[in-house]
Amino acid sequence: MGGYNHSQARVPAQLKRMQDLDKRAVCAFCRENVETETTSVIEFETEHWIVKANDYPYERTKLHLLLIAKSHARTVTDLSPEAQADFLPLVARVERHYKLPSYAVAMRSGDFTYNGGTVDHLHAHIIVGDPKHPDPDPVRFKVSSRPKTTDA
Repeated sequence: MGGYNHSQARVPAQLKRMQDLDKRAVCAFCRENVETETTSVIEFETEHWIVKANDYPYERTKLHLLLIAKSHARTVTDLSPEAQADFLPLVARVERHYKLPSYAVAMRSGDFTYNGGTVDHLHAHIIVGDPKHPDPDPVRFKVSSRPKTTDA
């Protein structure tokens, strides 16, 4: 149960990993795989969510966490009501745990061909920009894309 949008890989190592996981039909974000198929450790978890650092953090961030649904879901409506209700308290827990004065929460839902996502498993990002980074450009989170086509 894999599913990776190779066209949205940001770095070569990420693309290589996605190709390998696709070939093996493994979803790296499903609970049974997340500890063996990703490199960062689980920071903490709830009954419905896992929190871990992004293996491929966005540029110019000082913290980039993923909140990954334990059940394989593509959209918010695929989640149980309990998993939905567990989400905002988890965001608050992350805020308190990391003492975050400012951050962004972002989530893509549905067909990653159009929403800019890379993994076909519902997850959210908690992104903290690095104000001391020498590059003053802001952190960007892609929220839409057009399918890339190839000429036959």
